[in-house]
Amino acid sequence: MYKWIIGVLIILLVGGSIYMITNKNDYKEAPYAAGMNFDLEEVEPFLKHLSSSVLDSGFSQDYIDTIQSEINTMKEDNEVKEIGTFDVIYKGKPTKIRIEAEIHIEDVSKEVVLYMYSLQELVDIIDEEMLKTEEEEE
Repeated sequence: MYKWIIGVLIILLVGGSIYMITNKNDYKEAPYAAGMNFDLEEVEPFLKHLSSSVLDSGFSQDYIDTIQSEINTMKEDNEVKEIGTFDVIYKGKPTKIRIEAEIHIEDVSKEVVLYMYSLQELVDIIDEEMLKTEEEEE
């Protein structure tokens, strides 16, 4: 009886380990990221732009408010914070974008470097949109 219980436990441990390895969070470990330096007030317009021009269904106002709120809580120069992973629709398919922010404070101004992690194709397009935004600002 004890051998049977130990056998079942071993099978569960091995099976659970295999499941965890094969179903890891690809967005947490995604090697693809786009990043750009924004003035704090530019974050919301950029996210709205992505939502309307790149994504089928993007960052809702609740998502944007959450992102802004998390950035606003950051007070230390060079502080890095994972903001969260957000569900979006890209080319008709549900996907995720993980956002991380890094704050730079100079005098009274606060700038944020926004990093967006996702599928390579989507990250490439986000990177292009960031470059266009940067060119428009110059």
